[in-house]
Amino acid sequence: MGQSPKSEFYNENQEGMPFLQGNKTFGDKYPSFELYTTSIKKVAKKTSVLMSVRAPVGDLNIASEDICIGRGICSIDMKNKNNEFLYYLIKANIPQLINKESGTVFGSINKNDIETFEISTPTNLELQNKITFILKSIDDKIHVLKKLNKNL
Repeated sequence: MGQSPKSEFYNENQEGMPFLQGNKTFGDKYPSFELYTTSIKKVAKKTSVLMSVRAPVGDLNIASEDICIGRGICSIDMKNKNNEFLYYLIKANIPQLINKESGTVFGSINKNDIETFEISTPTNLELQNKITFILKSIDDKIHVLKKLNKNL
């Protein structure tokens, strides 16, 4: 779970580490960065799955580099480090996770909600890699088509 540094340590001059407070700069799969911080509290390692834990709950990205994460984000890693598979696995199960959401005005989930969230997963690494390959191929094609549409 993220922990935000004091705002006086934020900057847009690329000083320090890239910082994400929430999902504002989430892309299709990888975030972009507007803010940086020189006061690093919690770090999401490169390839970690990033998930928004405050409204909206459940938006996902993958860390493209080590980044500092604030209160609106959590970082999740698979024990076998197959984080791209984890990204697709969580993405497929977001509706069930959102059911754990609490809060009267803005929904949120907490560390316990995430730690106790159960998902069936194949333990065979080869099968995980096959599933990831197929889904990544589809995502890559979507990315190319979006770029083409933008140029049109």
